[in-house]
This record gives sequence, C-alpha cells and structure tokens, in this order.
Amino acid sequence: MLLIGVLLLVSVLPGQLVHNQLLGLSWAKQLQGCSEEAERRYPEDVLARGLWEIRCGKPVQMRMTAVSLAGSAAVVLISVGGLWLLSRREFRRTSPLRPVSEGVQEQVEEAARSLRLRCCPRTVEGVTTWEEPFTTGPPGAPVVILPASIDDKPSETVEAIIRHELAHVAAGDVRLVWLSRSVLAATLTVLTLPVLSFAWEMHRDGLDVWDALLQPLWVDYTGRSLLILAAVFAVSQMVLRSREHEADILSVSGQSRVGLTAMLSDAELTQRINAAGQGWWRAPGGFMSFWANHPSPAQRMKVLQLSHPHLRATWLDAAVIGLLGALALNEFGWLAQTVLPGTSLAPYVALAPALMAGILMALGWGTQIWQDAVRSPEISPLPASSLVALGLGTALGMVGRFDAVGSAPHWNAVIVVPPAVCIAAALSAVLARTYASAVRPDRPEAQPWGMFVAALAVNVVLFAGTLRSAYEVWFFLRVHMWPLADWAWLTFPGIHSPHGVADAIAVCFLALLVLCWSLRSALAARADTGFATELIPRFALPSVVALAVSVGTLAGRWVSRYDQSHTDFVSTLLYDRMAAAAAGLVCLLAVCSVRGRAGLGPGLWAAPLTTLLVTGVLWTIRVHDLMPGQAISHVNYFADPIAQLAVLGGLAVIPLALLPDREPAPAARVLVPCLGAFGAAVLTATVVRTDCIVIHF
Repeated sequence: MLLIGVLLLVSVLPGQLVHNQLLGLSWAKQLQGCSEEAERRYPEDVLARGLWEIRCGKPVQMRMTAVSLAGSAAVVLISVGGLWLLSRREFRRTSPLRPVSEGVQEQVEEAARSLRLRCCPRTVEGVTTWEEPFTTGPPGAPVVILPASIDDKPSETVEAIIRHELAHVAAGDVRLVWLSRSVLAATLTVLTLPVLSFAWEMHRDGLDVWDALLQPLWVDYTGRSLLILAAVFAVSQMVLRSREHEADILSVSGQSRVGLTAMLSDAELTQRINAAGQGWWRAPGGFMSFWANHPSPAQRMKVLQLSHPHLRATWLDAAVIGLLGALALNEFGWLAQTVLPGTSLAPYVALAPALMAGILMALGWGTQIWQDAVRSPEISPLPASSLVALGLGTALGMVGRFDAVGSAPHWNAVIVVPPAVCIAAALSAVLARTYASAVRPDRPEAQPWGMFVAALAVNVVLFAGTLRSAYEVWFFLRVHMWPLADWAWLTFPGIHSPHGVADAIAVCFLALLVLCWSLRSALAARADTGFATELIPRFALPSVVALAVSVGTLAGRWVSRYDQSHTDFVSTLLYDRMAAAAAGLVCLLAVCSVRGRAGLGPGLWAAPLTTLLVTGVLWTIRVHDLMPGQAISHVNYFADPIAQLAVLGGLAVIPLALLPDREPAPAARVLVPCLGAFGAAVLTATVVRTDCIVIHF
C-alpha cells in the first residue's frame, strides 16, 4: 500500500511536466495576470490581495492538478495491464498444459480443505521441460501449474509443493505477486514519458536533443527518477520474497514441517553444487541473489525454524519504508498546498499530508514491529541498525523529493523530519513491548485482529503526530529563517503550538494505554513471580520518582520566582509551563537511569503524571493570586506543558531506546528519587533564570 500510494503521488510530476509542455506558458500567464489584477484591486491590503490571487488562480491550479493526475492513472493502467500480460506470458511458456494424475489431484483437494479454501483451484502440469511450480490466473479462478515431473517426486515433497502453492491462493496474494512484477515496468514507462516528449519536441524544432537533456532540470529529474526506480525495485523484491515466506508459514500451519524442510535442504544442496564452479557472485548470498525473486532455501528454512515462524523487519525494510514515507509526505504536502487553500479545509494543510503519510507508515512499518514484539518478545523489535536505516531512508526521501525537481533541497526539512520519524518508530517499539507483555505468553497469536487494530491506531497517532509537528517546524523555520542553533524553536510544537490541546490528548491517551497494559501484564505475571515483585519496578518506583521530581520542581520554581528574565504575568505562565514540561523530562530520565530501555514503558505514564502534578499545583497558586485584568486559559495551561513534554521527551527517546535493559539496584530505589528531585530543582531554576528556550511574542 505504501509503494502504490507513493507511485500514484510521484507520477503526478511527469503528468505536470507533460501539462507544461502541451500548454506552454499559458497557465503561467494566467497566474501572472491574477497577481497583477490582485495588486491593482488591493494595493494596500496584503491579506485581501493574497486571497484574491488564490481564488483567481484556482481554476488554473485545479486544471494542472487534474492533468498531472493523469500520470497516476497511467501507472494504474500499465500495472494492471502488466499483471494480465505477465500471467499470459507464463501460460504460453508452460504450454501445452495437461491435467495432473488422480493421486496428485486427491492431494490438491485434501490440501484445499485443510487450508479452508472455498473451492479447489484448477491444477495442471506444465510442459515437459518446466520445473518451477507457480500460481496464476484471473481473479476468482486461480490456476496452479506444477512441474511435469511431479509424479516422480517423493510423496512428502509433492505435498509440500502443493500446500505451498495453495497457501498463495489462501492468502489471496496471487495478483499481488504479479502486480509487484509489473509495477517496475509501469513506473519506468511513466517516468520516461516526459523525457521522450521533450526530446521529440526538441527534435521537431531542430534543436540539439542531447544538449537540451543535459540541462540541470533534466539531470536532476533523471537522478530522482533513478532513486524512485531503485526503491520500486527493492520493494517489489521484498514483496515477492516475503510472500514466499508467508506461503511457507501458512502451508505448515498445524502440519508437519518435515516435507518442506527436506525439500528446501535438497534445494540448498543443489544450489551450492551448481554455484560452486560459477563464481562467488552466483553463490547463495552473492551478488546475483539480490536480483532473485525468491528467498534462498537457507533463508526459508531459517524462518521455519522459529518457534512462532514469522518475518522480522530488517534494516532494508526500514530504509525503504523511510524513503517512501518521506516521498509520500512531500507529495501529499504539495497536493494539500495546491488544493486546500481557499477552501474550508485550509486549516488542515499541515495535518492532511502528515495524516496520510502517517497512515501509510503505520501500515508499512508499525504493524510489522508490533508483530515482531508479540511473536518474539525476547528480541528487541527495533534494533539500532533498523532505527539508523529508517532515519537515513527518510533523509534520502527528503533530499530526493519529487515535487522539488530543479531546486535545492530544504535542508531544515532534512534535519527535522528524519528524527521525528525515528522518534515515532522508537516509541512504537516501546508500546509494542508493553502490549506484548500483556498478551498471554502461551497464546501470542490470539486475537490477531485486536493486535492489528491496536497497532494501527497507536502508530497512526505516533507517526501522524510527529510528522505534523515536524512539518510545522520545518515550515516555521523556512518562513521565519529561524536558526537551528537557537533552541527556542523547540517550543513552537510545544507550548506555542496551535494544536497543543490535541497533542496533550494524544499523549494522555498513549499514557493510559501503557498503564493499562502494564497492569494487565503485572496481573498475568503474579502467579509466577508474585505481584509484589512486579509491582515495585513497574509502579512503585516510577510513582515515587514522579512525586519526588514534582516536589523538586515546585521547590525550584518557588525559590526562583523573583529571578525571572521577564516579570510580566504572561511570561510567568510560560515559565510555569516550561517548568512542568521539564519535570516530566527529568522523571523520564530518572526512571530510565534505573532500568535502562525497560524504563521507557513506565516512563511513558510517569512523565505525564509528573507534568500534571506540577501543573495542578501551579494552577492552584496562580488562580488564587489572580490580579484584576489577569486571566488564565485553563485548558491551554494544562495542555501546553504536556505538548512540550512530548517534544522534549521525544528527543530523549532515541538514545534511551538504545540502552540495554537492566534490573533496578536496591540502592537506586532510594538514590534516584533524591537525585531526580535535585536535578528537577536545578533545571527549573535554570529555565526560569534564563531565556534560552522560551519565545516571547
């Protein structure tokens, strides 16, 4: 879904280029005329002039958008056509086809019943020289084509081959496999069309084609197109290989793995013998294996040997999903800025692209991480290599954004967006581990739809929220030319955010989820280790730390109340919010200093609790001391510190997620709350007495 979404969006640019070639400069002249007319009508009113330009140029922008979307339609049509052509081509290669023997047909019918297929697919044998089984056919009528020598193979091997092919039918991925093979040709065709159109136009006008194509615009377009093609190829290969693994897993579900394992062992031995005299590049795991559509037999056996066979996310998955997610964010942002201004949806120009890209990344990455955590709770669902690859892939996608061909990258976006994606991924892994601990260990696959819904909801909140904040910070830095060295910009998505209430609700929602799952996990583990053993590290210690840090923050705020850099009432409220957010950050760091990465789970509910405690006490004091003419926005006073905590805590999540797990030492249970209170007091006094991270408008 992520690949298809990105392809549909990326194909808008070829459509836009063809639009400009066909219509020349007429569209630009119309937009220039709108600008001149707006300046004549409203020479002094800048806002009215801008609104007039938007209304006047709306038909031109809509026409350009409609023509540009023709590129997306072309990708769909070519991909669907390739799906049909490739399957027909394989039919011709294996013809003439003939029915299978009665014994093989009985095995097919038995496997179909075992896999709960609605109807038994048609099964035939290929031409005498055909040795590779595969499944193809139109929707609703799949055809399984077996090797001509199927009757000569051992019964266990025949059963393994049949169950594997029928598992493709049961999983409903037959068309997905063929679509993955055709999408590369579709992308190449659409991306090449503007180049061919431009070359034909230059040739028609008698100009040198090569000199024209070596212009910076087309060189840049070629480089970005190659990046897209590489991503499409990588995703296509990953889809094809993952479907083979999934078919293996489904085929042995509730069955013996002996037949399939024996067949794969023989295939691996044959592969090694054949590759022995052909060079290292043809050896298993060599260079040529990168182009293979199927995983090697050794890789397939490695997955089957797991206690709960499943595919784990790799660093390559992370890099490609980061790349595609960044491209999706850019393209959705371009569409939102083109379509939404001048409509009732204009306030959602930043939220719309973040939400769409967040949904795609939640489906492509978040659900996979949660599956890994549930099925392999003893292994970290997010290794450091995957986190680094995710950030690098996102940065590459921001540099190679297709809506900025011919222009330099926005380096602020390259700096801001990748860390935001990594923060969302790290938090997703923490929540996944907490959820996995609440699932019964003897039933890791119970209620799979419940896990999918929980994973999707949590990851959409995480990725959409972090991407929206990063998108707004990027736009803020771009418009106001704010230097990154001035850390005050960190408060823009926090206490100065126009969406602080929504961010606070999301943080509290995730904190309550973590707390509920932790309680459920502790109750489930009390039979083995005792409830008290689980209670101390999971609840008692974070609660004591939260209380101690709150006391330290309030003490620091009271001591430094006369040392504020700005003494007006509005600044006082800003310092209160920053002090409360800093208290939550100190609580998170204190809990993780005791338990390492395992402290992130308790810290996700203890840190907001600390912020709310500090905010509640300060709110009581401010309301009691209100002077005439002074007022407090109660909702924002409570919501802004939580929103700021989300920013500060998010920056700390990545290094904390890389720490090893450890059990709390007895002395730390007393020492850490004391040090946390002292650190909170010092940090609060520092924030109040300086103006380093507070923007005063």
